Amino acid sequence: MKKILFVCTGNTCRSPMAEALFKKLLKERNLHKNFEVGSAGVYAFEHDPASYEAISVMQEEYGTDISSHRARVLTDTDIKENWLILTMTEHHREMILDIYPEGADKVFTIKEYAGADDENPDISDPFGMDYDTYKYCAEEIEGLLLKIIDKLIEAE
Repeated sequence: MKKILFVCTGNTCRSPMAEALFKKLLKERNLHKNFEVGSAGVYAFEHDPASYEAISVMQEEYGTDISSHRARVLTDTDIKENWLILTMTEHHREMILDIYPEGADKVFTIKEYAGADDENPDISDPFGMDYDTYKYCAEEIEGLLLKIIDKLIEAE
């Protein structure tokens, strides 16, 4: 089983939404037994819940409950054990690779790995914004995850 980790800043908005969406999409394609999916933050406060807006968007738009999610900090073990680490921004990727250069072959931005043709290499942080901003963020992430699933299927 391959382990995939999504990383953002606080592990309360983007990465938990990416984790939940990826699990949902994998299950819909009967690929969920091939991957273990998680999330972490580079500056997370351990055990913080997902943001209210992230919980609301995931429930109302995708029928997915992330209310039990608790934030956690990226660890050495994450770098060693995960097959693929997808960050929400270039800065997150650079931070990780500065500390863990040995992860260069498995740490990518989500847009980079998806092969997105986008001038902005980052998924904007919706923290503190309204429902619609979170919804847009989730939709952007979902589109990238669909491309990533296609890429993973081709590689199998």
